[in-house]
Amino acid sequence: MIPLTFRSDIQEKILKILPEESNVTKVEFEGPSVVIYVANPKYIMENSDFIKSLAKELKKHIIIRGDPRIRSPKQNVEKMIRTAVAEAGNEVDSIYFDEQAGEVYIYLKRPTRDRRLEKSILAETGWKPWIIATAFEMSKGLPHDEIDVVNQLQVRMAKERQDFLKNLGYRIHRMPIYSYDNEYVRITCLGACQEVGRSAIYMETKESNIIMDMGAKPTTSTLDEAPALELVDIDKLDAVIISHAHLDHVGFLPYLFKYGYKGPVYMTEPTKYLMEVLLTDYVETAAERGSAPYSMQDIVTALYHTISIDYDEVTDVAPDIKLTLYDAGHEIGSAISHLHIGNGLYNVIYTGDFKYGPSRLLNPAHNKFKRAELLIMESTYGGKNDVQLPRQESEAQLIDILNNTLQRGGKALIPVFSTGRAQEILLVLNEAINSGRLPKVPIYVDGMVLETLNIHMMFPDYLNRNIRDLIYDGVNPFLSEYVKPVERARMPEKRQEQVMDIVQGLPSIILAPHGMLNGGPALDYFVHMADDPKNSLIFVSYQGEGTLGRRLKMGDRKVQVKYYNDELTLDVKMQVFDTPGFSGHSDRKQLMRYVGTMDPKPQKAIILHGEPSKMMNLMLSLELTYRLDSIVLGQLESVRVV
Repeated sequence: MIPLTFRSDIQEKILKILPEESNVTKVEFEGPSVVIYVANPKYIMENSDFIKSLAKELKKHIIIRGDPRIRSPKQNVEKMIRTAVAEAGNEVDSIYFDEQAGEVYIYLKRPTRDRRLEKSILAETGWKPWIIATAFEMSKGLPHDEIDVVNQLQVRMAKERQDFLKNLGYRIHRMPIYSYDNEYVRITCLGACQEVGRSAIYMETKESNIIMDMGAKPTTSTLDEAPALELVDIDKLDAVIISHAHLDHVGFLPYLFKYGYKGPVYMTEPTKYLMEVLLTDYVETAAERGSAPYSMQDIVTALYHTISIDYDEVTDVAPDIKLTLYDAGHEIGSAISHLHIGNGLYNVIYTGDFKYGPSRLLNPAHNKFKRAELLIMESTYGGKNDVQLPRQESEAQLIDILNNTLQRGGKALIPVFSTGRAQEILLVLNEAINSGRLPKVPIYVDGMVLETLNIHMMFPDYLNRNIRDLIYDGVNPFLSEYVKPVERARMPEKRQEQVMDIVQGLPSIILAPHGMLNGGPALDYFVHMADDPKNSLIFVSYQGEGTLGRRLKMGDRKVQVKYYNDELTLDVKMQVFDTPGFSGHSDRKQLMRYVGTMDPKPQKAIILHGEPSKMMNLMLSLELTYRLDSIVLGQLESVRVV
């Protein structure tokens, strides 16, 4: 008989559903997962319906591991893995063993559709495999140092990580105290209320306290604005949920750990990798200005506490809260959060940023749920006139601007966010050149875009079907003979030489972050291109209030910028265009259609992440059109919804 756990009721259900032939030897709780050790993993893998039944019955994530006594020697396991991977038409990049947990990390050179590998490895060896596709073979010449950091961290910190998960498991899986006399759900806005930036929503229940997103708000001063954390007792915080890796949603996550948070952070696997890339660049750039809000070690700590979950996977994040993430269509791995609170008490949908429309890269946002009493929705383009051009018209407009620029001997600078817009625009440009709609000119790609391209290749299942199939067929849809990666020189003098070589060269197209021109590689090019009327500056995404991009978009042509240690005044003569149809946000029509087609219809909506006038306009439209009780919160304002 296996030893009783603190949740013997769960153990009893496991023993009732799993046949004796599986030979269960131990049950443990690691974070949100129930870990079952078996002495006959082959039987379990050949009869996997038992696991599906168990997950359905427990409503918990199940991990099967082989009992330590039946695991094969590591050298035999490695040989078996390499043979099995080769037979599946792939190659192993590297293999790492976690003897403490009985797990093996297998890094492949290419993504694979073959889901049988994990079952066969566990069945034959007793080791629980985690298969990670690096896709580096298809992205030769692109940097992947930051991706290596994430991969090495999960191997290097395996023992400490398991201890963390076991302690967390006791917190999550304890029996909740259901008392309907005093149940409540309260929502407090810590950021992104009547503004765009520093998203952070604080939710309190009788049992738990969680935060959804922890973003930064770019400012013209040296220090970006953080969410207002005055009302949060970090010691009582149970979980943080991150919707996606853009800085206005994740930029201040390490700040929590700097000041003592020791709990879990939930996000999708692509978001974890993107977060490391973007936060590393963010803190390095801030350190150069002398205004870093946290250190690299704080980023590592945040990664160490990150728990990745897939779309449609129900996960316990607190004794009374189950989380399910769904595709938000905003960037790779972006997620809409569904939070089921209590024993059927209340359900909250938090959209984060979302796109309820087609794109070349992603699927439209998900809006079908089992239950949904409260909708917390972004409103970036919520104004009555915020209607974007259809995607085909936007692409035609962009190509027309580029052709005119190139024909007059100019160069086009397209500031992009490193994830989402950059990849979308690359797909458009490559196709336009291949079809003859654009001349065969260099497309220079600079900054973090290069690193994030690899992450898109690693996770094809998070992309739409067309792009996913290309990647599985061994094609990198983002690279071509025209795409010229620019590995950013670190020394200021070398960097300026690098930029000038491109700016003074033949007509070309330049893609570089930051998308709002608030620093980053794009600013390097802008400084040297601004005074030439033959050049074009083309915005393809939202330009936040107070940013250089917003000022230029609104017509300002004499601007001051801080460039390295100099304050420069630029007389902008290059042509400035705005093509917002490429935005990863839903426009006004898509926001209304999302709510109108949502199933089931929510009872209440909280509108945030927008400029005040747009939020109010959208709120009134939802009330008039759908009779939906809608509210706009101010900073640090709360509403009790139960």
